[in-house]
Amino acid sequence: MSERDEVFEFDEPILLALADSVQGPVPRPEVKAKLLARLSAEELPAGFSVRLAAEDDWQPHPVPGIRMKVLSVNHRSDYATLLLDVAPGTRFPAHHHDGDEECYVVSGSVMTVGRRLGPGDFIHADAGTHHEALWTDEGARVILVVPTSELRA
Repeated sequence: MSERDEVFEFDEPILLALADSVQGPVPRPEVKAKLLARLSAEELPAGFSVRLAAEDDWQPHPVPGIRMKVLSVNHRSDYATLLLDVAPGTRFPAHHHDGDEECYVVSGSVMTVGRRLGPGDFIHADAGTHHEALWTDEGARVILVVPTSELRA
């Protein structure tokens, strides 16, 4: 095998950096939609599901300034995984947790329980807890895991 025929394996951070460095034309929305539909139709091993990102599947949230994507609903365990996109200056009112709630900050920041949570920070709230309003000055993206009853709120 010549040097030219060598197989290179990259770990995920290198692949992500390479992907970010690619420059060129952005595909038209209809081309992206067609490709995503094809990828979604490919068969997966039993027990797996994939949700491919689409810009048009954001849903309104009851709190103004927040939109959400329902990433997964686990009816067996009664929880949902949500991606929230929170606009700068949004305030989420004080509330009571009927079930456990987990929040991971992907980007931006959120002020809650007297702390500023930034990218990579995580907070868990037990069922039965209550906290005052939370807010973001700069905006945030968070992954939220909540009881499915929160989807009906």
